[in-house]
Amino acid sequence: MARWLIFACRTPYALEVAETIWRRGDEVAALVDNLPPDESDSGSGDEEAIGAPLVSPGGLSPDHLSLPVAIPLITPGHRFAVEAEVRALGLDSLPALLDPSAAVARTARIGEGSIVNAAAVIAGGTTLGRSVHVNRSASIGHHNRVEDYATLGPGCVLAGQVTIGRGSFVGAGAVCAPRVTIGPNAVVGAGAVVVRDVPAGQVVVGNPAKEIPGKEGGYGGVTVPEVGR
Repeated sequence: MARWLIFACRTPYALEVAETIWRRGDEVAALVDNLPPDESDSGSGDEEAIGAPLVSPGGLSPDHLSLPVAIPLITPGHRFAVEAEVRALGLDSLPALLDPSAAVARTARIGEGSIVNAAAVIAGGTTLGRSVHVNRSASIGHHNRVEDYATLGPGCVLAGQVTIGRGSFVGAGAVCAPRVTIGPNAVVGAGAVVVRDVPAGQVVVGNPAKEIPGKEGGYGGVTVPEVGR
């Protein structure tokens, strides 16, 4: 049985991550709250339900530093920043966290720090980069490439040979047709149907998906830097 740290726990998705840990037969050793105290943001309210000790980054013990870490933030840009914080603290174990109910092909490759939630399907020949989030019931077809820090929302569908760029966000129930490319830091709205390539930093919605003029990319307005930055 593995013991995990959930780092940056002041988010509702922390409970989803805890559920995946429990379904694996593992346990949550501690919740790490990396935000300063703020009366206007008291947290997700799920800390009691998770039932693990709450610690600050400065309160991490030597034992904590040896534990695997899961980062539950769904915003790619925030996940990128928190991963850098985690590594700066000396936490260097960020294994992929796969829900036991997910169907992951033997020939799929899952990068470190990625989280695959319940009932997701990842088909043969597909590659997930580092710190990718695949939410519940997402269907990821064959020979897809999902680059670092991308987020795939609940129930979204990627057909075959789709490329999802670094830091992109694909919303709940969206569908990406075969061979389309979603550029880095692009955002695909919930329920959108993407039938042509989406340039970097573009926000698209609808069926067929169309750009929202004047909207900047990066989910929540937060982008992931280019490789090397």
